[in-house]
Amino acid sequence: MKKVNEVFFGTHGLTSTSANHLANIAKEKIVSNEAKLKNLNFVTTTVDIVGSPADSGKIISRGYKEEELAEVRTLLSEIADMNAFCAWIREAIKAKEAEIKDVTERSFDDWLQENDLSLERPVLADKPTEDDILEELNIRERNEYLQLEATAATIGKYIHPDGVYSKAREELHNRTMKPYSTEGTGKETLIYSYVPSIDQQKVDDLFFELQKWHRTNEQQLNRIKYEIKRKLGKKTIEQNRKYESECEAYHVKYQEYHSQFKAWQVEESARISLMKIVIPEDLQAIYDTICSLEK
Repeated sequence: MKKVNEVFFGTHGLTSTSANHLANIAKEKIVSNEAKLKNLNFVTTTVDIVGSPADSGKIISRGYKEEELAEVRTLLSEIADMNAFCAWIREAIKAKEAEIKDVTERSFDDWLQENDLSLERPVLADKPTEDDILEELNIRERNEYLQLEATAATIGKYIHPDGVYSKAREELHNRTMKPYSTEGTGKETLIYSYVPSIDQQKVDDLFFELQKWHRTNEQQLNRIKYEIKRKLGKKTIEQNRKYESECEAYHVKYQEYHSQFKAWQVEESARISLMKIVIPEDLQAIYDTICSLEK
């Protein structure tokens, strides 16, 4: 409860219903006294007809006499007292309504903070990548992976169809089948002859050896890549399972705290509703007067 509102309430006092009832009686007293003061007049007015005997005039309004004048202060004092009582009750009821509204409109997050409770929604971490798996390799494993990649790239560069070795081998095969070629015509005709500088079989043997080396290297590299993908898949599954478990725990805790929050709203609203409105000592005499008017 706000400090500014505490002054209105205590263990002993009036219920809101009783306080409101007494305030209505006070208002009736105010209306009654204001009616008496409404025609406040200090002049007696008479009316007479010309030619009528002396003292034959009729009094149409009578001004206040001294004893009636003396009642003015009393009437005003009672109105002031009743207004003071109504003001206290009005502010007390308004304070109670404000406190109940504060409880019913309190946000769940504010309630958690006020009760030193934490409830953080799980956040799904970034999806793991192959780089994350590579970071887990030791120095030997990481170097082996890089060496196999480098070797595969190097060999492949030479034995692929557009590679230097592959083209040179193809040229050797072609020139073996066609050892001569000409250029130009007539007397200016040039004849080129092509003679293998090395045994064709040896070139082929090395080519097949390089292919085998490349396949073996690729197999080793693919084995490591497969293992990386396997670990990546496992890591992704573990991450998702962890997130799902955290979400489940979060929802359980959320329901638990939210149920407590709703129960607190109901109980606190009921407690505030039952709080008694205290009557200040300075208003006690006025309160007694109002109670006597009720009888």
